[in-house]
Amino acid sequence: MLNLKSVLVIALLSASATVSADEITIDTTGLEATLTANLAESMELMQTQLTTELNTMLVADEQKQEDKATAAIQLAD
Repeated sequence: MLNLKSVLVIALLSASATVSADEITIDTTGLEATLTANLAESMELMQTQLTTELNTMLVADEQKQEDKATAAIQLAD
C-alpha cells in the first residue's frame, strides 16, 4: 500500500521530471539558420568549381578537335 511519504515522493519526482523536460527544450532556429547559410555557401562554391572544371574540359576538347582537323589538313596536302 502507498503511504503518505510514497505519494509525496512520487509527486516530487513527477514535478522534477516535468521541470527537467522543460529545461531540455532547445531553440534550434539559430542553428538551422547557420546550417542553411553554410549549405548555401558550400553549394555555391561547388557550382563555381564545377563550372570551372567543365569550361576547362570543353576548351581541351575543342583544342583536340582543332589539332585533329589541322593534322588532317596537313596530311591532305
